Amino acid sequence: MQTITVPDINAHEVQVLDDYSPPFHQQEFTSDCMNILIIRDGICHAFYDKKEVLLRRNDVLVVLPNHICQELSTGSDYHVSIIAMSPKFLEEVLHSTIHRHFIRYHYAPLSSLTDAQCASVLRLTETIREVSALKQIPQRHDILIHLVDVLLSLLSYYRSETDDKREDISSHSYEIYNRFCDLLVKHYYESREVAFYADKLQLTPKHFSKVVLDATGHTALFWIEQHIIIKAKQMLRSRLDLSIQEICYDLGFSELSNFSRYFKRATGYSPKAFRDDPALK
Repeated sequence: MQTITVPDINAHEVQVLDDYSPPFHQQEFTSDCMNILIIRDGICHAFYDKKEVLLRRNDVLVVLPNHICQELSTGSDYHVSIIAMSPKFLEEVLHSTIHRHFIRYHYAPLSSLTDAQCASVLRLTETIREVSALKQIPQRHDILIHLVDVLLSLLSYYRSETDDKREDISSHSYEIYNRFCDLLVKHYYESREVAFYADKLQLTPKHFSKVVLDATGHTALFWIEQHIIIKAKQMLRSRLDLSIQEICYDLGFSELSNFSRYFKRATGYSPKAFRDDPALK
């Protein structure tokens, strides 16, 4: 599988690209960057993590690193702006800001905006483009962090409005799942047990598990593991100043052997193999 790296992305930190198309036509690819696609016009037919998606005008697709994408076809009037963020910049965004909706982008990356909402997102995009191009501007890096923070907060707000209108699950179920995501971001290193989160939500583990399954199609244990593995992969690749044992402790594992078994069971390879081989995803 091909991996796309935006040229000079590490030097730029953030780049805004217009009508960028993957060089691997109709082939599966991944990216080591975070990419926010804002559909300005037209239609794009694609696969995201093996699932079919249809991108239309005013849609926003947030693609976190290492997800599998495949562009199948686009209309002649298709226009897209892409905000690409380097792995290091994304790590700083996650450290500097709190975005509880990040975990949801892993399984639900697509948001459909109104004309007014998309116009607001595009105005911010143009500001990000301008600041990114000004290499000598004082505190450029910090300004970009704040601008991306505002953009992600705005998208989260628009997503919450959309989520409130979902009809396939009850608003109560989705509220519980949202609270679970908040708790997971804050307490993932304390416990990987379903009962821990059920207790904080004042629910029985059985009822809590059913609510999460109904809301997402996956169990609470699945989402706990997903979050831990995503964090582990990020740290193994970006925190080269830390040993694997130090990362294991930061993730809440008391023994390196326990962490290695947990990681290998979920991914098929050891933490060391993942860190040493850039081809692994």
